[in-house]
Amino acid sequence: MGRHRSSPYAAWWFVAFAVAVIACVSAAITLTVRQSGGDSGGLAGSNLGGIEHTAPAVAAPGCRRVVRVVTAASFAPVLASIAPGLASAADCVELQVTITDGRSAAGKVSQLGADVWIPDDTAWVATAPSDLLAPTGAAGSGTVLATTPIYMVSDKGTGKRIDQAGQSWLGLTGLLAPGSGVRLTVPDPAGSGDGLVAAGDVGESVWLDKGMDASAEALATVFSVTRSVFGTDVAIPNRAGEVGLITERALLRHLGVLGGMELRSGRDRAAMLRYTWLPTAAAVSETKRTAALQRLLAALTGGAADSALGAAGLRAPTGGPPPSAPANRLPALPKTPFPVLAPHHVEHVFATWYSRDRRADLLAVVDVSGSMADPVPGTKTPLMSLVQDGCRRISQLLPDDARFGLWEFGSQLAPPRDYRVLLPTDEMTPKHRKAVASAVDSLVARPTGTGLYDTILAAYTEATRLYRPGIAIQVLVFTDGRNQDDPGSLQLTQLSDQLATVMGKSPPVALTVVVFGSEQQAKDIERAVKPVNGYVEAVSSAAAVTAVFVHVVAGGLHGR
Repeated sequence: MGRHRSSPYAAWWFVAFAVAVIACVSAAITLTVRQSGGDSGGLAGSNLGGIEHTAPAVAAPGCRRVVRVVTAASFAPVLASIAPGLASAADCVELQVTITDGRSAAGKVSQLGADVWIPDDTAWVATAPSDLLAPTGAAGSGTVLATTPIYMVSDKGTGKRIDQAGQSWLGLTGLLAPGSGVRLTVPDPAGSGDGLVAAGDVGESVWLDKGMDASAEALATVFSVTRSVFGTDVAIPNRAGEVGLITERALLRHLGVLGGMELRSGRDRAAMLRYTWLPTAAAVSETKRTAALQRLLAALTGGAADSALGAAGLRAPTGGPPPSAPANRLPALPKTPFPVLAPHHVEHVFATWYSRDRRADLLAVVDVSGSMADPVPGTKTPLMSLVQDGCRRISQLLPDDARFGLWEFGSQLAPPRDYRVLLPTDEMTPKHRKAVASAVDSLVARPTGTGLYDTILAAYTEATRLYRPGIAIQVLVFTDGRNQDDPGSLQLTQLSDQLATVMGKSPPVALTVVVFGSEQQAKDIERAVKPVNGYVEAVSSAAAVTAVFVHVVAGGLHGR
């Protein structure tokens, strides 16, 4: 998918906005802008994300208390508005503000030794090192300072289709599929909360309804019919059938160019950005820095801040639309918002949009015992066929610098071992991709027992040998869950003990075991792999089998 070209109008608006911020702050400030590189290749691209401006928010000669703030560009006008009052009071505070949006912001907080970070959504916490931010509650950490909802913007005909699908986020997600005629446009998820939350809540609507694996698969499908916009561009639809996900803050500045487009909020949940107060751990460890932070927080949460928020196009945490919102133009919001995107949910978005986030090594280990030839209940499709399709999907999603290997296993399949290496783990070069296709085609159910426990141990041990520093590695085992007809096999307790021994001497390896059809067997295996933090999932339908393979790549490689 090609990069969306900035329109002259959008470029003019950004310059005007920058000039306005400068005017509010100080006539002597020089604003510098640096935009990180990125692309719209999604499942074939990468982006660190973000736009950065650096400037002190106000000069306060003689004021000894300075608060260093890293914030989103859309919140900077609020700080500019309250800064003069903070600087002139008896207990004065000078603000030094760095404006950085998106995925690079947490790194800037660390680099500058900032006192507080005010990103445009709480979900960005997922991108910060675990020791960077103060615990929730410390010096007000986690306080939501402002919000802005996200609306669906479309032509009338597409809006009618959304209504027929329930006028919900879940209904919209169901419409977004190749050949449906409905497409999506969103801001770059790595660039700002506008994109991260928009894309994330599309996936969240499915996660809340059908679970984690289905959400990962839905996002991958949605991405295939999505146009991403970059920099300061707004995700305004540019053709019939396209649905733009746009924040209220951005809409208020662009209502004049929407023409006859319709707005919807979704009846199931409200999609919402939450501007959040996040002091750093270093700042709250010092009494003087904490006192200055409390002074700033009081200014941002007091009634005087409401006018500054409204002028910036933002809502107070419990307030209604900004004063600039035209009457009867914005749809009412449902009472229940989507939850803040958890770290693993954020990883789903990034792994879907940017191939670099899928750079990992994967060893797939497939059960070829006789039961794998049985049809999945409710279908005529053998379980093995679904597993083959899943392996093919994995090979399509992994980037070129990822590594993939494939084993098959069954009792005494390659004496004295229960497993056979069909494809050594190697980088996804064109030659290796071709070999993957041949290896997957060769998977066939055989009249043999399972040999599950010995194979799990062998695969985990092999993955520790294959580990590359800085690259995630995972073992994916797909099985019917029964360790049967395997003389001399490890018992569950022995498997648990030996996995623990291997882990104690090895680098980190993720282990996922997918068990088809037997929840009790899944629970038994879960106890056995607990020492290595293994994840076990029981699936029982054709759709669940397909989804779990997508999830392994589009999120599952990054922890849970």
